[in-house]
Amino acid sequence: MSRTISSDQDDVQRYELTNFIWLQDRQSTLDAAASLRRSVEETDYRIAQVETLDGWCAVCKKQTIFTVNIGATFNGRPNLREGLRCQHCKLNNRQRLLLLALHEEFDARHTNPVGAILESTTRLFRNVHKRWPLIIGSEFLGDSRSPGKIYGWSTHWWRMRRSRHESITKLSYETNSLDAIVHSDILEHVYQTKLALTESYRALKKGGVMIFTAPFFIDLDVSVLRGRQLNDGSLERLEPDEYHGDGLHAGGVYTFHNFGWSFFEAIGEAGFSKVELGLNYAPDKGFTSSDPPTLHQWSMLPILFRALK
Repeated sequence: MSRTISSDQDDVQRYELTNFIWLQDRQSTLDAAASLRRSVEETDYRIAQVETLDGWCAVCKKQTIFTVNIGATFNGRPNLREGLRCQHCKLNNRQRLLLLALHEEFDARHTNPVGAILESTTRLFRNVHKRWPLIIGSEFLGDSRSPGKIYGWSTHWWRMRRSRHESITKLSYETNSLDAIVHSDILEHVYQTKLALTESYRALKKGGVMIFTAPFFIDLDVSVLRGRQLNDGSLERLEPDEYHGDGLHAGGVYTFHNFGWSFFEAIGEAGFSKVELGLNYAPDKGFTSSDPPTLHQWSMLPILFRALK
């Protein structure tokens, strides 16, 4: 029988955040996180022990049941950032967080942005493109492909897909052409992070916005470089290998970076006029920390980035 935590139990603190708290510096972020620490340590741990969570989906705008563990784990422990999938929209914690931020950004201005989302085969893409049809999806299909062109590819012999290819370090979009760039957990897999940031800045219009997720460790002063890409194409490993699943590559994609505050500073150094972290910790809405009861739960809160050109 499924074990369930109900979000209206007396011992589970309820959070009524319908909008993000937007934070512009390290101290305000640490202060906001500190105010949540007790619930992060207690509530998230209880959620990680059960199979389902009764709650409210801020995307579907209705009561739902979240499936806690959908297969992504930390050494056998549920990865809540990749879990907590809504029974209705089927989006996980990270995907719903990003989609909610996009609604907050664009719905208030009643705009239909011209933009790019750097994925095209996921439920998140389908939700974004349905709501904002001028946001075009793409996949990274390898350095040998030409940005902006359509290619056939497959991860299984019996299922062929066709996708636009884009590389975040060499976008096909013209300078000052996009209202928005959206991506989810890409930059930690890109060795040339600074080039990716300046290329995104180039493609955005003045006033355009880049909204994205990336694993962000608020207790790290300086980002950890896990490996270095050498000129001959080989990899110099500086830390133990870390791979994240992406649906395209068997075994996942190599992780170059664990981002800390030096990454936050690098976004501003790329030219963006305003850089913010959006925090929305709301367990009853399926927005929790990542990995209770370890240090990851404290340092990896439900946070995303918003950078304005």
